[in-house]
Amino acid sequence: MKKIWNVDIKLKIGVGFAIILFVLIGVQYGLNRSITNVISSQQELLNSTKLSTEVESIKSSVCFFESKVKGYVLTGNDSLLEESNEKYLANIVIKFKDLKKLSPNKEQIAAIDTLVNLLNAEIQFTDEVMFQYQLSPQKSINLIRSGKGRYLIERIIYEFEKIHAIEEAKFIKIVARNQQDSARVQQMDVSAYVFAVLLVMLCVWILYRDVNKREKLEKELIIAQQKAEDAAIIKEQFMANMSHEIRTPLNAILGFNYRLNKTLLNDEQQEYVKAVQSSGENLLTIVNDILDFSKIEAGMVRIEEIRFNLPGLLHSVVTIFFVQTKEKKVPLTLHISDNVPQLVLGDPTRLTQILINLISNALKFTKQGSVHVLVDGININGTIVITFKVKDTGIGIPEEKISEIFDRFTQAKSDTSRIYGGTGLGLSIVKKLVELQGGTILVESTKGAGSIFTFTIPYKIADAIEDEVNIKMEKIKKMDVEDKINVLVVEDNLLNQKLAGLMLKDLGIDFDICSNGKLAVEKLKTHNYNLILMDIQMPEMNGYETTEYIRDELKLTMPIIAMTAHALPGEREKCISFGMSDYISKPVKGDDLQNLITKYINIIVAKY
Repeated sequence: MKKIWNVDIKLKIGVGFAIILFVLIGVQYGLNRSITNVISSQQELLNSTKLSTEVESIKSSVCFFESKVKGYVLTGNDSLLEESNEKYLANIVIKFKDLKKLSPNKEQIAAIDTLVNLLNAEIQFTDEVMFQYQLSPQKSINLIRSGKGRYLIERIIYEFEKIHAIEEAKFIKIVARNQQDSARVQQMDVSAYVFAVLLVMLCVWILYRDVNKREKLEKELIIAQQKAEDAAIIKEQFMANMSHEIRTPLNAILGFNYRLNKTLLNDEQQEYVKAVQSSGENLLTIVNDILDFSKIEAGMVRIEEIRFNLPGLLHSVVTIFFVQTKEKKVPLTLHISDNVPQLVLGDPTRLTQILINLISNALKFTKQGSVHVLVDGININGTIVITFKVKDTGIGIPEEKISEIFDRFTQAKSDTSRIYGGTGLGLSIVKKLVELQGGTILVESTKGAGSIFTFTIPYKIADAIEDEVNIKMEKIKKMDVEDKINVLVVEDNLLNQKLAGLMLKDLGIDFDICSNGKLAVEKLKTHNYNLILMDIQMPEMNGYETTEYIRDELKLTMPIIAMTAHALPGEREKCISFGMSDYISKPVKGDDLQNLITKYINIIVAKY
């Protein structure tokens, strides 16, 4: 029963209307038949009434005629016979024959035939009386007194009564049937109204039930959506806290380890420093993979369309792995087809991320042999479809795992993470980034013989003009930084304070340090700074509140760079929305910090 009520509302309405139509046709058919029966009964009643009236009229005519004949014979008064006897009686016979048309009853037809015979006998008897009257009135009187005429009249009256009695009985039956048919018509009419009302009520109930059900589902959906949104907020908060809690100490670990590596160390100490650096960078890769995946899942990845030099980018990516390939003694080669244009429009950052991930995987799983990067292009109506292949001679992928290799947290073997490291998110991120750029990716692999990852991305061919980005970078490299630059560092973590100070000191930049936003505001009231490095999560007054106060209350316009462990999707946009100029995530590398400061110091110099 529940299955019936749970069907689609459109099907319910369709079935309901079909049932209503079927029942209404049935009711209308029965009603039409009953009305036809009533009409037929009415016609029968009319015929019966007419028959009874005609019978009585003929009976009266016969009796009246018979009395006139007797009066004429007995009195001799000619005025009693205005018409011929035969003509008068012949008309009565004709009327009797017409009565057959009004009466379908066999007994009545037989009685009418008998009456016709009797009337014919009466006509003969009347003729004989009148004939005898011409000869001798006494003979006519004697003939009348003989009783033959009375006998005929009695027989005629009997047959009349018989016809009348049959008609009365038939009339009663017709009236009863007519009443039944009328009552049936009335009942069906009432039933039709009642049925229509019930159907309307049923339809209203069904619609009301479905509307209630829909409203209930909508409420449940709203609740589920709210729970999902709450879960997403909790997830985002968790990811933010995790990012901050891991990146903050990691920033200090990698930063101080980098500085330690610059000091005089013996061979054993250098080995330890390299181990710490490698472990820290692996941990940072894991955190980055998780955050990248979270960013993609949240739909916060934006694919840019900017002009870049594709061959130059490819050579730069390969150069990144120079030290790694030298240490592993696994050569990495790059072959670029002549079909590949110099300048294209697309997202160089995402392409770099894809290539680094695939090449890194290829080198990681290749102990001997080589890794090749092959790039080719096909021009299709002004759009160049670039095919990238990363081919290695590594451990390969089992055939049964190839279909799952791009799933998140999936690796070829259960011990892959333990032996080679990684989260199992890299290839999933690669696949999503390729698809976001309108491309496709597939893998061919033979266990023990290596793998080939092939992906294609369509790019627009850029005009062959000088790269604006390179022009800007050249200007930045050539800028004059002889003037003293004063930077305010707002950071609550002591180790990160010290690390940031060391980085700025290496750049020859003067700086002051405040441990929270409230102290920074007081400092800004009495000192001038060219740039502020602002942490986000601080006591007393966090980075967002401090930036708003600097912009709204102090009316200061110097660049404020967010230097934070928060690295979730939309964090950069959030920082900018609060009035900051840019964003750099921890752990901060000295080169990245230098480039960012140089970028904004260049802007400051341009203003003056």
